[in-house]
Amino acid sequence: MTLRAGIVGCGGISRSHATAYANLEGVALVALCDINSDALNTRADEYGVLNRYTDYEEMFAREGLDIVSVCTHAPLHAPITIAAAQAGIHVLCEKPLSVDLENGDRMLAACREAGVHLAVSHQFRFSPLFRHAKSLIEAGKIGELRSIREVGKGREAGFELMEMGVHYFDEMDFFLDGISWMQAHITYQGHDVTAADIMHSSELCKTDRRDNGIVAGDTMLVHIGGTKGSYGIMELYCRQRRHGWMMGPHLLGSEGQLMIKPNPETGIDELWYCPFDVSFAAHTPAWEQIEIDADKFLISGKAWQTRHTIWSAQNMREAILNGTAPELGGRNAITSLECVSATYVSHFSGQKVPLPLAERSHPLVKRLNRGENQ
Repeated sequence: MTLRAGIVGCGGISRSHATAYANLEGVALVALCDINSDALNTRADEYGVLNRYTDYEEMFAREGLDIVSVCTHAPLHAPITIAAAQAGIHVLCEKPLSVDLENGDRMLAACREAGVHLAVSHQFRFSPLFRHAKSLIEAGKIGELRSIREVGKGREAGFELMEMGVHYFDEMDFFLDGISWMQAHITYQGHDVTAADIMHSSELCKTDRRDNGIVAGDTMLVHIGGTKGSYGIMELYCRQRRHGWMMGPHLLGSEGQLMIKPNPETGIDELWYCPFDVSFAAHTPAWEQIEIDADKFLISGKAWQTRHTIWSAQNMREAILNGTAPELGGRNAITSLECVSATYVSHFSGQKVPLPLAERSHPLVKRLNRGENQ
């Protein structure tokens, strides 16, 4: 059986999804949709896709799709996903799943009702290096896992929280075997964030025009509590780009450390190990690179050594063909977005916030509607 795939939204990230479908056996990319005809035709020409639409509902009605990638700005994820579900189409949604939990819940409910899968594309966890790092931790390579540290790309924290923070939350969830609580502190231009600092993402971040809805803060420190006692630390703040985007988890254990970072020259992820649980300026043993079998990176005969969408698309393909649940489907699809809400709830309450959240409305929109300024 060959799955018929489509994509809604032909901006930059759509290339990663199109490349995934073009390189997965048993999948054919047959249709693209975008209201911008230039973007639509550019991507369709690049991948030789003949069926082109400016109306996603028309595409859903005419193309007999099995799966669609939703690659638009975040506020459109919900209506497109719900329309796809009503048409009986499985959905692989770009991150963030939505701009708020209420719409995320609606997306999940619509897909559950229609009997189709909804998964969010947090591809990091599926890559061989992340899988291998977790197996090493479980085998005791670094002793007991104590903490995970992740630092953002360097854009304003409120914007970054929705762009990369959701990836980092999924990493934490993966390595910590679940998240039980959040505690956060957020500042803007040197002062603690109040309701007066809540704004649209395009107002906060001038260097990236993606629509991430209502956000707040240019600096964040977020503590994440794992279900087994370990924890994570996420730091988001503005900084200059140096040596590429050096994003990736630093995993600290009682007997050593692991780190996954992209090589600054090639952009290819590398896994490194240090046998000390702390680092000294000049006395730490040299870090050693851990190589894994090259075959682990092969998909359809081609090596994929970066955190590419093809890893999450492959998981979705297998779920559809085998009748199983995608790893980031169902309740797992909304975990990272729930962490975003919990970050703001924790900051404004000054308390540690347990998950899952009972309150599903957007905490920033709710505070604006109340007219609160603290």
